[in-house]
Amino acid sequence: MESLFQKGIMVGLGLLGMTKDKVEELVDDLSKRGEMTRAEARKVVNELMNKAEHRSEEMKKWIDVRIDEAMDRFRPKVLDRVEDLEKQVADLQKEVKKLHKELKAQQKTQEQA
Repeated sequence: MESLFQKGIMVGLGLLGMTKDKVEELVDDLSKRGEMTRAEARKVVNELMNKAEHRSEEMKKWIDVRIDEAMDRFRPKVLDRVEDLEKQVADLQKEVKKLHKELKAQQKTQEQA
C-alpha cells in the first residue's frame, strides 16, 4: 500500500490534468480510508487547487512575455512591409489618376474630331 506522502506526490504531479472534482474525489477516498481527516482532506484540496491556480497564472504570464518578445522581434519587419505596401498603393493611385486623365483627354479629342 502506498504511503500518504507518495499519493500526495502523485496527486501533485497529476494535478494540472485533474479537475477539482477529481482531486476532491481522490482526497475523499483517502479520508474514507482513514488516511486523513475530512478537515485535512479539504485543506489538501484547497492547497492543491491554489497551487494549480498559481501555476496557471505563472504560465499565463510566461506566455504573455514570450508573445511580447516575439511581437517585438517581428514588429519592425511588419511595419516596414506596411510602409512598403502603403507606398505601392499611393503609387498605384497616382498611376490610375494619370491614366484616367489620359483617357478623358483621348475621349475629348475623339469627340472634337
